[in-house]
Amino acid sequence: MDKEIHIRNLVYKYISNQCDGHEQDELLRHLQTPAGKWVFDEVMTSEAGKIFTKSEEIEPAVSSRLLGRLRQSMVAEETLNEQPLPFYRKGSFIQIVAITLVLLAALAAYWLMA
Repeated sequence: MDKEIHIRNLVYKYISNQCDGHEQDELLRHLQTPAGKWVFDEVMTSEAGKIFTKSEEIEPAVSSRLLGRLRQSMVAEETLNEQPLPFYRKGSFIQIVAITLVLLAALAAYWLMA
């Protein structure tokens, strides 16, 4: 049991980059034994669990800003994919042509009546 604790301490020192050369050699010798491999796997599994289960929440302001940027990029992408309408298919051009035709027809009717 003391040996497992010693190996565990060596592994933690190695992970935190605090081992000297002698301790690294000792850890390597222990890792070549089944008990050493088991302790190493156990430590690595517990450390990985700490990393991957850590829940970090994003602040609401940051979250809404990221969501806004995402929406803007989606809108920008959609507008890039759309083909621009020709000038004669735009609503304002059609209205101008219709008003011009009505004015020309009124002017022609006035000229013919006079």
